[in-house]
Amino acid sequence: MPRIPRKRPIDYILPFLIMICTGVIVVLGYQLYSSLQGPEEKEDIYMYLANGSAKILPWGSGEWERAYSGTRLFQGDSIKTPQGGRIVVELFEDHYIRMDERTELSISEIKASGDGYEVEINLQDGKIWINSDETSDSPVRFNVRTKHTSIQTVATVYEVEQNIDSEVIRVMEGEVLADIFVDEGEDQRKVESISIGVGQESVITDQDLQDYADMKNPSVINAIADEFKESFFYKWNYAEDKLPTDYSLKGGGDFNEALIEGGATEDPEQVVTEEAGESDLPCPIITTPSTNVFTTPESSLTLRGTTSEMTKQMMVDVTSGSNTQTYELNLYVTGGSQWSFAISAAGGNMKAGTNIYKFYAIDENDLKSATATVTVVYESDGSVVLDEDAVDPEEEVIDEETEEVGDLGDFVAPKVLTYNGGESNEFDVDGVSVSGSVAGAEKVLVNGYQLTAFKPGDTKWTFYAKESLGNLSDGENTYNVVAYAPDGSTKSVEAIIIYDQPEPEEEEVPAEEPVADESEPAVDETPADDTTAATAPKPLLDTTVPSTPAPGEPDASDPAA
Repeated sequence: MPRIPRKRPIDYILPFLIMICTGVIVVLGYQLYSSLQGPEEKEDIYMYLANGSAKILPWGSGEWERAYSGTRLFQGDSIKTPQGGRIVVELFEDHYIRMDERTELSISEIKASGDGYEVEINLQDGKIWINSDETSDSPVRFNVRTKHTSIQTVATVYEVEQNIDSEVIRVMEGEVLADIFVDEGEDQRKVESISIGVGQESVITDQDLQDYADMKNPSVINAIADEFKESFFYKWNYAEDKLPTDYSLKGGGDFNEALIEGGATEDPEQVVTEEAGESDLPCPIITTPSTNVFTTPESSLTLRGTTSEMTKQMMVDVTSGSNTQTYELNLYVTGGSQWSFAISAAGGNMKAGTNIYKFYAIDENDLKSATATVTVVYESDGSVVLDEDAVDPEEEVIDEETEEVGDLGDFVAPKVLTYNGGESNEFDVDGVSVSGSVAGAEKVLVNGYQLTAFKPGDTKWTFYAKESLGNLSDGENTYNVVAYAPDGSTKSVEAIIIYDQPEPEEEEVPAEEPVADESEPAVDETPADDTTAATAPKPLLDTTVPSTPAPGEPDASDPAA
């Protein structure tokens, strides 16, 4: 009788191993096939860079990474924008979340619900604009959470803000239902449900939350503020809702140029753009004026803003009519975060009508950042005579063609001759005019500010120092006067002003009001108007500008005054 061979233990396990391996191969093969076929866009969420840069914290990761246009987002991902960065999130082709700069949110949940989806968003900081298309084949129910509100919507257009001291909801279309919560230890308690209709906003402050906790009923719903409708974020979103930009084709970086006011027009004077740049530097931010189209009857104005600390230099393109000039912001210090640019009719960089200013940063590789634009409409009354050749003393024209300077003779170093017409440089009165001599110079700069009234070949120069101009302070003040020859060589001299700032007189308040002597006239003790001293610091004033007033008083129309 033949012997039946004994089975080894592996013979019993092998069929199960084959089944497991087969299953793994099938799953991996399906995933490989799906990835080769590409994602089904109807089931995907993508983010695109509209301007600047952004970062992403993928689910399960402990470090923020740089985000790129076309990045696919999943449940649990977080995204944020730095200063100057803006993002468009496209959900299932028909729905949009647009993020303003300095905004952070996370996608807490994505799940199918009937014919559509439910998406939960946690807004940690900043501003978002949501447009949910009511005609979509894949409707989305949004649940947006801020620190103390929960907002549930379908097919609406609205804006949500999480600020340091307030939480804001603004409704442009449809209706929004929001639950309000107050903190109770580590938990939260629902205290109110509110309905916000079209054209309304809900602003919930810390005080309102305290009132809710105290069983009070604060009024938190009002009409949308006009200031919000003047903001860039509103105008950008309004234009995108009317005519969406396909950022998947553009690769990010270009805003829709049509800032439609009331849905009526695309007037070039109302157009504000932020153009893509070559550098990864964030786009500069314009903080003054606060609106992107600013109309003023004033003949002078200072534009201010912020930029990345990685900025090497700040530039601006100024367009008035068909004429465009490029200026370097000489007051900007490399590595700084603040910049300013003085414009005026007298300086020639603001003219009657529409003036467009495009600011951009330059990085260490001399590459341009994206461009931030503001339009200033100067409504001149005709009283200001424009000097077509005048240049703002704060800035230096870069791309402007200049006439060739001829032989200016021997180059002689500058000398300081007089202080307020005398030899002494010590003063206890505000306002000092410093004059000197030079020869063979093409231009003269004082502490980096070019004296625009000084013409090539002039033999005298003058500048003005005053507390209200920001270039004269108590103690010793040093001014570096540098003359430039046509070949670029320089010679310099220092001017020193020792200013003993007078102490303000203190008025003695008597214990009792004395009876006025009717035989003596009353004394007017109303203090003089001190608005001049309250003005912001300004650069040195070149008092030899032809349109300047008599010595001793600055020219109010000069952008440096």
